[in-house]
Amino acid sequence: MRQRWIVVCLLACWWNGLFAQRDAGSRSSSGAQSANSGLPADTTRMRFDRSFGRRSIYEQVLPIGEKLALSDFILRIERIDDQINSIADSTRLRFEVVGLSRRIDKITQDINLIRQNTRGRTPSLNMKNLFLYQNLAFELDQENARLQMRTTALYDRVYRAKVNLKAVLSDTVFKRPYTNKGPQNELDFKLLRLKRKWTRTDSLTRVSIDSLNSIKIRIADNSMNLSSMLNMMEFRLDRAGQQLVGPETSVIWRKAVSRLSPVESGRKPVPILTGEQKAIGYYLRHTKGERVAILVLAGLLLLWLYGKRNLLKRIAGQRDQFAFLHMRYLTTHPILALLLVVLCVMLFFDVYAPSSFSAVEHLLILAPASVLFCKLEERRFSRCWIGLGLLFLALFITQLALEPSLAVRIGLLILYAATLWLAIRFLRALKQWRPKAEWIKVAVRIGIVLVGLAMVCNIFGRITLSGILGFAGLYAMTQAMVLPVFFAIVIELIVLQMQSSRMKQGIHHSFEIAPVIKKINTPLFLIAALLWVIMLAANLNLYHVLYHQLVQFLTITRTIGSISYKLISVLWLFAVIWLAHILQWLVSFFFGDPGNDADDLSPLAKKQQSRLLILRLLVLTGGYLLAVAASGLPLDKLTILLGALGIGVGMGLQNVVNNFVSGIILIFEGAFQIGDQIEISGQEGKVKEIGLRASTLSTADGADVIIPNGSILSQNIVNWTYSNDDKRVLIHFALSGKALDADLINEVIHTTLAAIPQVAAKRKPVILYKRVTQDSCWLTVRFWSTVHQADAVKSEAMLRLSAAFTAHKIEFK
Repeated sequence: MRQRWIVVCLLACWWNGLFAQRDAGSRSSSGAQSANSGLPADTTRMRFDRSFGRRSIYEQVLPIGEKLALSDFILRIERIDDQINSIADSTRLRFEVVGLSRRIDKITQDINLIRQNTRGRTPSLNMKNLFLYQNLAFELDQENARLQMRTTALYDRVYRAKVNLKAVLSDTVFKRPYTNKGPQNELDFKLLRLKRKWTRTDSLTRVSIDSLNSIKIRIADNSMNLSSMLNMMEFRLDRAGQQLVGPETSVIWRKAVSRLSPVESGRKPVPILTGEQKAIGYYLRHTKGERVAILVLAGLLLLWLYGKRNLLKRIAGQRDQFAFLHMRYLTTHPILALLLVVLCVMLFFDVYAPSSFSAVEHLLILAPASVLFCKLEERRFSRCWIGLGLLFLALFITQLALEPSLAVRIGLLILYAATLWLAIRFLRALKQWRPKAEWIKVAVRIGIVLVGLAMVCNIFGRITLSGILGFAGLYAMTQAMVLPVFFAIVIELIVLQMQSSRMKQGIHHSFEIAPVIKKINTPLFLIAALLWVIMLAANLNLYHVLYHQLVQFLTITRTIGSISYKLISVLWLFAVIWLAHILQWLVSFFFGDPGNDADDLSPLAKKQQSRLLILRLLVLTGGYLLAVAASGLPLDKLTILLGALGIGVGMGLQNVVNNFVSGIILIFEGAFQIGDQIEISGQEGKVKEIGLRASTLSTADGADVIIPNGSILSQNIVNWTYSNDDKRVLIHFALSGKALDADLINEVIHTTLAAIPQVAAKRKPVILYKRVTQDSCWLTVRFWSTVHQADAVKSEAMLRLSAAFTAHKIEFK
């Protein structure tokens, strides 16, 4: 019995040892395959090894009902493969990180440049440059905030992809084997490829997250630097404002004593010229886009002017013939006139420009203006202008290159005194008939007040305030004289385009230019006045404060009942509508329509006028839609407004809407065009204007008849010039004499009518004998002419026929 138990135990040990060797062999072979694959053995891949092991998939003991079919198993693998591909696409950043890094590097470089340019202490406080750097730092801070939002969005996308990638491991395909016996080697290969793709995607996710974390750190550093820089600039501006109104040195008749604190005195001063050079260099680098836009505008204007060079030469050579255009500057020196326009437009982009840059830019404006004034204005005016320009140049050089010593202060007082003397002489030389003379006088008086205050500040030791006031006063005076020339040149450009378009249409007679100037003058004057006010505020270092206060006032949300609105939205609404009306008039001007004549229009010109009406309608409609969009009105409030408008239309505005819709139908249908001769409602005349509400007829008596479009569309229209302008003319007369010969009568009539140029030769006259006796006959002659010359031709024919029959001794009556 004991021997039997010993044999059983030996057999059991042998059996156990045999299977242990098999397990060890399978584990060693599995480890060798893992090593040969070359993949890192991290914790994630260890999870994959445990999940993808053959024994765990194919030899796992599970109930039969929990196993997957082979087709389901393959579909699951394909679905997981698509999920990993989608996750990889979301994780891959491509060039987004490169673009973000470059923009962040640019912001970092700009921060370092601003920090270098604002170090040290300048002898005279330049608040305008501080405002420049503050505005640029604020723009950098806004751009940095946009980059931060973009980076956060990218990080959230990559992080969600990472979470989804981890969720892939929980799929049941990694836990359930399939039931059928199949090609296990092929499935092992697919699972191994899936494992490697998961590993690569996981590595890509970690790299993307690390890159975004690095970018977020750099953005945070820039944000802290910009915040510190803005606080520092705010502090320096507050301190500069306090020092500006206080005395910087003693009065001019005492020994100069510095009022700087010991801390400021111990700092190394930075020369004014060096600081201005740094400010200009940074400003030009930061505003490359604006410079390119100005150059493009200048190039387009030069190309346009080159195309009109022959017309300009003709206008300059035949001044009497084209005197109605009232062109002075373009016919005198067109290149300088265009240069002056471009430089004045450039001022809108240089509000925050450094003081020296603004001064140089203003000197460039004064140069072409001086040439034009010397050629066109009287000598007394030109001398005052040249003197003010030289004083502005001397003031700029003095403040830029010289330290504020006693000699410099005395020199500045002399410059200010000379400026006051020339300004007063200029006011006396200014003629009352000069365009915008009253506005120029107001601007010059404001400049005189500022220069006088500059003298007072200089005497009492407020050097910086004196320089600001003197520069602003002289700038305001000279700019007020240039800006009227600016919008006069703009009007001449529009008039030149009008004349060119009219000549292309075959219209060579003169037109009334006063309505054109009247419509354009107001918006141009407002633009010029706004530019003058902006530059005056910028030179007085008040623009920054006033601008932000105005923006804050206009953007505050106000409430009336349940309606919330902002003043800026209301202003945008009316401004865009006003600009749309101006633009639709400008479009008509550019196509040569002055809006006050419609005579002698060719068929091509009439078609162009119809296209122009459609274009004006589109511009006006687009302007109203843009105004509604710019106003920021909510759609629910707008729906309520349209509902109320619909009730108003139903109750009392049917005729207005009917006329408006009828006007649109007339414009697009083309029943008649501007210049057509029509009869409607018992009125006959030439179409002068087709409006949205009513159309205007110009009768032969000189009256303008305004007919609502609804009435026109509901009645029969007789259009004499719809397809052609031919009109049949009837002449009734009687002849008496001895032995009347019909052949002679016909020959005389045909010969006489053929000699009249206005009688159409393509259609022969028709002679009808109404009544014939032995010594008399009554005739009706029909011939063709144009509708515009029918009455004149009828009168000419009667006179010539009477003379012709009298010569043959036949009585004409």
